[in-house]
Order: sequence, then C-alpha cells, then structure tokens
Amino acid sequence: MALPPFRAISAAAGVLIATSLLVACSTADDPQPQGSASTAGFPVKLKNTFGETVVPAKPQRIVTLGWNAQDIVHALGETPVAMPKVTYGPTPAGVTAWDASWFDPAKTELLDTGDKYPFEKIAALKPDVILAPYEGFDKATYDTLSGIAPTVAYPGAPWQTTWQDQTLLVGEALGKKAEAEKLITGLNDKINQVAAEHPEFKGKTLAVGSFGQENWLYMPGDPRVQILNQMGFVNAPGVEAQQKKNTKNEFAISISKEKIADADADVLIAYVDGLGTAKFAADPVYSSLGAVKRGSAYALDDEQVISGMSSVSVLSVPWVLDKMIPSLAKAAQAAN
Repeated sequence: MALPPFRAISAAAGVLIATSLLVACSTADDPQPQGSASTAGFPVKLKNTFGETVVPAKPQRIVTLGWNAQDIVHALGETPVAMPKVTYGPTPAGVTAWDASWFDPAKTELLDTGDKYPFEKIAALKPDVILAPYEGFDKATYDTLSGIAPTVAYPGAPWQTTWQDQTLLVGEALGKKAEAEKLITGLNDKINQVAAEHPEFKGKTLAVGSFGQENWLYMPGDPRVQILNQMGFVNAPGVEAQQKKNTKNEFAISISKEKIADADADVLIAYVDGLGTAKFAADPVYSSLGAVKRGSAYALDDEQVISGMSSVSVLSVPWVLDKMIPSLAKAAQAAN
C-alpha cells in the first residue's frame, strides 16, 4: 500500500467518455472578460509528459487528483472544489493527517479515485483546472480529463515529479508563482536546518524499501529518496546497482527475497505495514541485513507516517519530519 496506485483506461473508452463529458461541460459558466483580474498574467502554458496545457484565466474552481496537489493548493491559500479521498492512513474525515486542518467538507468534495477516476462527477463540478502534477495516468486518461478542463499533468516519468516542480506547476497554474517559490524556499530552509542539526546523516548510505509479501526498493528518482538525499544521505550501492537496471525509469523496483542484500545500507528505512515490526526483525532473511543486525534499520508500520514520507509536499514534509527524525537519528548513530 505504500506504492501509489496506477490507473489505466483504454484509449477507446477514453475517447467515448471524453466526448460525453464535453457535451456535459457545455453549460459551464462563461470565462471572465478580457482585462479582468482573472486574466492578469494569463494564459499560462505548462508542459507535461503528454504535451502542453494552457490555463486561460485564473482558476476559481479547482479539482486535484493524485497525491500532493491539494496540499500545495491549500498552502497557497486556495480551496479545491474536489480532491481525492484518502484510503491509506486517513483521518476520520478521509484526508491526510497533515492536511486535516485545511480541509473544509462544506467547500471540498472528496472523490473516490481508488479504481478509476469518476469522470462524470468531475465534469459535474465544472472545474476551471485539474491539477495532477504527481500522478501516473496514461494519455487516454489525460485526454479525457483535458476534455473536462485544462489538466496540469506530470512533466516526466510517472510518480517522479520533484516536490519543487510540483509546487511550481501548481503555483503557476493558479497565478501564484511567486508564492510557490516562497514555499519552496521555506521548505528548503527547513530541510537544510535538519541536515545542519544532524551531521550524523551526512555521507551515510541509505536504502528505502517496502517489505512483506512483495519487496520494493525505491529508486533515486523517487521524491521520498530525494528528500533524504537533501538531508545528507547518499544512495546505497545496491540502490545504484538497481537503478542501472531500471530501463523503464520506474520510481520503485521489485526485488526478490533472494536479492534482499541489495536493500542493505548504513541506514535502512523499511515500510513493514503489512508485516509488522516484530515479524520483520524476526524474519531470517530480513534479519540477515547488516542494518538490522546493528540496529540501524528504521522499520515503520504506522500508515500515516509512511504516507507522509511517500506523499512529499510542502505540507507533509514538516509534519513527517517531526514524527521520524528522532528514530532516523537513532538509526544513523547506530550505523557509526
């Protein structure tokens, strides 16, 4: 569950849905007249992995999809009309712990995006923009969403948009680039402060993985790894070796238990939410890792903390750092 879900829709189905939604959206409100406050600094053109998105005027009705976009929208002082319902480590309201104080159920509808996007419901909301800078959908889905409203999709590989690029994309789409840049500077300052306060992180090799029925190793392009690199950790040799084999440029690689040595490092961050920390430590294969033997493995089964590490955003990182730094520092010190 620590891995973001991938969603796909056939090209044929996408065309049919897009056609019906274009008809449904034909009653949307007329755009603001030229020269109004809503058009100052617009149109904005943003490149994505499928082409280019044009946002013609400042959006008033915002829908977010995937992870993190709603965090950025909230941090920029805006309120989406809809955002995904959280099913992994949610609060009782159905949102993430770090976003709970920003969420207003009277103003924002939660969308069930578990199996597929509810295109008709999204269309009925008449959004001015759909923000999905950290996602993994295919072109058919993008085309369907773009038939509803300008869709700001991810600019490179699925699930690998840096938190900085995510923040800038959302900021530019909302006409708040300067504010987005300030958010980036603020979080960079926070991360640099953590690095300065914890010199034990510097130069320690690191691996981040998910262990249990399936075993996954997160690659250097994954935002959660990049945050830890920024704090001073360097990627373990096994991670770099797997990255050389990562011809599809995926954010995580499946590894067999026989290859679990590739996950060893000075410090190992292990998601064991399906297994439990006790079973992870007692497993004869996992316990053979050097990090486990010397106590420099940080095993996590708290879904909210795992989610906070996985959903790297300007809101989640400060929240999750407060939760994890003491245990991470202990692991790094044990690696000496």
